[in-house]
Amino acid sequence: MRPRGGDGDLRRAVGAREAARARLRRATAGVVALAVALGGVFAALAASATHPRKTVLPATSAEKLPALTSAPAPPLVDVQSAESSNSSSAPSQSAPATAPTPSYQPPVVSSGGS
Repeated sequence: MRPRGGDGDLRRAVGAREAARARLRRATAGVVALAVALGGVFAALAASATHPRKTVLPATSAEKLPALTSAPAPPLVDVQSAESSNSSSAPSQSAPATAPTPSYQPPVVSSGGS
């Protein structure tokens, strides 16, 4: 049989163990809550760092600039040369110029080459 004095020691040891487990559980919950809060703070800080606030400038009165006027476009055909070609009996017609042909050459610069 067991002595009666050992039963009290066992109960104290079990109570101490349960108290330590409760402290550990509270400490773990506190650390998790702190980690979640810090994660939220850092997320908010990172979000505000990429989207800076616009500064609102006070409205200023801009000077009214005069309206731009455009000059008429010059004629495409010189007026005197058109009149002189109409008055001549045999107008000289020149053949239209040929369009330039594109050249098919490899590009001068190549990316990633050494």
